Amino acid sequence: MRFHVSTFLTVLLFALGFSDSAVPTTLAENSRPEPAGTFDFPFPLFKDGHMRKLVENCFSYASPQTAVIDPASGYPFEGWNQEPEKGLYLRSFTQLTAIGSWIELLANIAAGFADNPYLSRADAFRYLEQALKSLREDQRNPSLSAKGLLVNFLDRGGGKRKGPLEETVDRQKFLDVFGDKTGTAIWQALLAQGWISPEKRGLVGRVRRTGQYGYNYFIGPLAPFAGEQTKIQIMKILDARAVLVVFGDNVNLTASMAKAIGALLRPGFKDNPQATLLRDQMELFIASQKEGYRSLYDEKNGTFAFGWDAGRNRFISWDDGAGNWVTGRMNYFINEFRGAWIFSVLRYGIPRESIMNAGFKVKPYHDSRGAVNYSLCAWDGSAFQLLGFNVFMGELRSPGWRACLERVLDIELDYSRRCGLPGFLSEAYSGNGVEYTRFIGIPDIAVSNREFITYAPSIYTLGVGYLIAPDKLTAFLDENWADISKLLTDHGPWEGYNTRNNAPVRYQTTTHTLSLILAALGSADENMLRYLDWKGLTGALDEFYKPGSTADLLAMGAQPVAWTADGIPITLSRDGSACRFKADFHGMGGIAFPVPQEQGISLAGGMLRLHYRCAKDVRSSRIILKRTNPSTKALEPIPVEIMLEMNKTGTQEVKIEICLPATPCLQGVKEISLIWGEQGQRTEADMIITAFDFTAL
Repeated sequence: MRFHVSTFLTVLLFALGFSDSAVPTTLAENSRPEPAGTFDFPFPLFKDGHMRKLVENCFSYASPQTAVIDPASGYPFEGWNQEPEKGLYLRSFTQLTAIGSWIELLANIAAGFADNPYLSRADAFRYLEQALKSLREDQRNPSLSAKGLLVNFLDRGGGKRKGPLEETVDRQKFLDVFGDKTGTAIWQALLAQGWISPEKRGLVGRVRRTGQYGYNYFIGPLAPFAGEQTKIQIMKILDARAVLVVFGDNVNLTASMAKAIGALLRPGFKDNPQATLLRDQMELFIASQKEGYRSLYDEKNGTFAFGWDAGRNRFISWDDGAGNWVTGRMNYFINEFRGAWIFSVLRYGIPRESIMNAGFKVKPYHDSRGAVNYSLCAWDGSAFQLLGFNVFMGELRSPGWRACLERVLDIELDYSRRCGLPGFLSEAYSGNGVEYTRFIGIPDIAVSNREFITYAPSIYTLGVGYLIAPDKLTAFLDENWADISKLLTDHGPWEGYNTRNNAPVRYQTTTHTLSLILAALGSADENMLRYLDWKGLTGALDEFYKPGSTADLLAMGAQPVAWTADGIPITLSRDGSACRFKADFHGMGGIAFPVPQEQGISLAGGMLRLHYRCAKDVRSSRIILKRTNPSTKALEPIPVEIMLEMNKTGTQEVKIEICLPATPCLQGVKEISLIWGEQGQRTEADMIITAFDFTAL
């Protein structure tokens, strides 16, 4: 999430939309009258207890008294806090994921899945009508959308919806407006003042709107350009509005819209005229996004671009740190957009290569008992990157996915208990001033090696955790309720708890609060299944989760190939079904197991098992799965990589079991490699692999 400062917005909530005569009158079984100060949820796994108390408190965030809904658009604001003195303007803008979550919640309320004291079913219909009307308007507004996809952030400054501020500025714009000499001088002054940082070898600057930035601060290096008209022209260039459409934000909105349609398809309720009208509008919105998603998909390399910069008529790009300007790609699979990404591929008939060509990592985690568990990794080790905001694409019906998610959840619970955290480490406000950061996570299961905040847990992913393993989350909530209960307010729970300060993190974001409700309600998967069935797509989803076949990697038929980076002699011998590798080398070395089948094999949705004996500790052990790109027939350069611990065992055999999710990422595997060592380091390896195989769950 990225924030920018805009004008203060005074929020006044008022009655919207349809008359009370439009209240739905035919409901499915478990139907109930309009709420009368009580909660009633037909879907949730919880009945009473702390999770119910937490969810009920979250609902107060949606109360009209909390005033987090923009009266002009019907969109939710980014969050509850509006503190200009701290530079915090959460009621001045919104984002697509928040809008989608709000629409999804309203549809659940309208369909009778979430009766509550704050919003009646009639209220939900009225809010839905207004939000959908605004979305359709914005989808047709070229300053807010491109090819049916919306800008990732919508600013409400000045009472009119606007796109986000530009994040980068081209040096050439200053030369065009001021001439080469003056334009170059202004550019150098902006660099010296710290308002921009250079990228793309100095041709582009990333705008830094912090501290003394803006019209009133033409001081220091910028003082020579403090003339009124010059300042206006400079700020016009720096603070231009962008039309940036980001893949992840849009698929979150699209998937929420589909789940909302699924809620309004509830049996016995789907023929309600009001529900039918709203579904038609939602489906029209989804259908109108097709061109945008198709344009983000690159047929040549089989991946989605990160997004589209309509103002510059190019894909969103960035500096790779070496001065090279590269197109951003959706190529790491274990992230918060995973479920919505799968949905977009199914809904728009986009080749599954966009997922087949994505990679991810698995790493070992040492739990508090000393056991080693192998887990899927998120880029920043964040709980919501690993678990998502919700589980709604049938993952819990897939044995492979369920096993992977349960392992991730066990690690989250273990780490939080070990460190005394009343929640999970996840992207959020940290409690360090107004800092919002994605760098809150478990370092052991992060791809990035940077330093992470490990003392500021949040609570919003407890909802999806509860969906995966309710008994385990119930116990965790019971243990930590003394601290979690301190987060409850009359406008919903605070973001989390900073254990370093021993104080609640007193911020609230709409997406996080609503995600806790929606996951805990437990209706998302069934709602999405209704939508997919409505569109005839359930069979296609089943194909996505098709598990692989049993495979003995030591006996596939193709001869294993041993290698070392420095080319020294290697011992690679077979003894029955076992394989011995012995070498003393510098750099890296290993064994590659080629797959003889032309189409490769699938290692999806099952358990990869490695048994070995090792005479010495071996550093930097890993398994790399190389796939064939179906588009180019070339080995895909983004691997699935499994980091291993292979220690000295003597004569004892050690067993490693790695759970792999059911995903096209693991189909078409053409080579499985066991690799040891690091660049520039000496490695002495002597090991016997006694079993290396895969079994579907």
